[in-house]
Amino acid sequence: MKGRILLAHVFFDILGGGEFLALNVARALKESGYDVTIFTCTPVNASEVKKFFNIDISDFNIIVKRMTIVDIIKKVSRGRFSRLRRLMAYRRFFDVYMTKVGRDYDLVMETQSNIVSPADISYIHYPALVYLYEKKGSGIHWKLYNWAVKVYAAGFEKGIMSGRVLTNSSWTAAQIYKVHHIVADVVYPPVDIEYFSKVADNDKREKLVVTVSRFTVEKGLDKIVDVAAKLRDYTFVLMGATYEYSYKVLDAIEKKVREYKLDNVVVRTDVPRHGMLSYMRDARFYLHPEFTEHFGIAVVEAMAAGLVPLVYRDGGAWYDIVSRVDGLLGYSSINEVPKVIKYIESNGGLYEKLRKRSVEVSKLFTYENFKKNLLEKVEYVLQVKRIAASHTGA
Repeated sequence: MKGRILLAHVFFDILGGGEFLALNVARALKESGYDVTIFTCTPVNASEVKKFFNIDISDFNIIVKRMTIVDIIKKVSRGRFSRLRRLMAYRRFFDVYMTKVGRDYDLVMETQSNIVSPADISYIHYPALVYLYEKKGSGIHWKLYNWAVKVYAAGFEKGIMSGRVLTNSSWTAAQIYKVHHIVADVVYPPVDIEYFSKVADNDKREKLVVTVSRFTVEKGLDKIVDVAAKLRDYTFVLMGATYEYSYKVLDAIEKKVREYKLDNVVVRTDVPRHGMLSYMRDARFYLHPEFTEHFGIAVVEAMAAGLVPLVYRDGGAWYDIVSRVDGLLGYSSINEVPKVIKYIESNGGLYEKLRKRSVEVSKLFTYENFKKNLLEKVEYVLQVKRIAASHTGA
């Protein structure tokens, strides 16, 4: 055994990119000989993890500690206030749990607080305090909420700051620098390129546009229906994971479909990987919603499967992924998408050229590359800690 590592990821109630990252961190460390314990406040559904992520966690050591106040706030807020709930959970983790048992581990890593925390390694998906620097959401309720987030985050600053900060893209690293004046190391989340590339060579594709996203309000998935209304000869498939408040998003999509009188929009919820692959095998384009994605695992999966991606011209999905394919594939407004698709389809071999380039770029984000990059960071931190411990009191 190389060492004992405590990995804190407080919420697994929604299975998204953050949960995929955390479980792959545990997987990579276990495969490399480390004894890994996962700390969380919500149960982890092993069958759902296997279904959506194809990760077997049956032999993972997972400690679940429910936090009553956090559960109450979630229920009262109807699933909102996620930043505050995460910080409350992590505050208790660091103040109580890590103080008691943290010394039993060689390294503590956390993957969800989204602040510079007292852990040895913090993986920040998007800085929780960045909203204090943005003009959007200027109402009194938004200001009060951000104030509460800031107060809770300030509690961490009284202790030792994070030994190392990792993040998912150069774009997110820029946001972290803006908030914390720290240059974070980029460790791209792993993508199962081998699995999705099985259908990359299919050149008999239909007029099918696929979107994969969690059905959450902030993603603006109903805007995809606006595009479908302008491209009625294409079928649009929206699929992704749901949670208890996804009905709001699904209702908004259904309402627009009725208003436009469309028959070319298909909604599929909680589709397993083999179902996603089936749609991607036949699709020509992947359309990501008009949302600043911090990385975009689904974007890379689609590219590996041979789809030409179209994404919002900002965020990690653009700067770190799709911009490497072609500048044509980024839009500033989702209303531009119909024109871009028509242009690509009408220009001879352009579609095939973009498709092949997409597959090639996707290979940068393999699990093997992720594992190698992660282990370099972890082993370096452990080395520094050992040297520091050997010189204590010198």
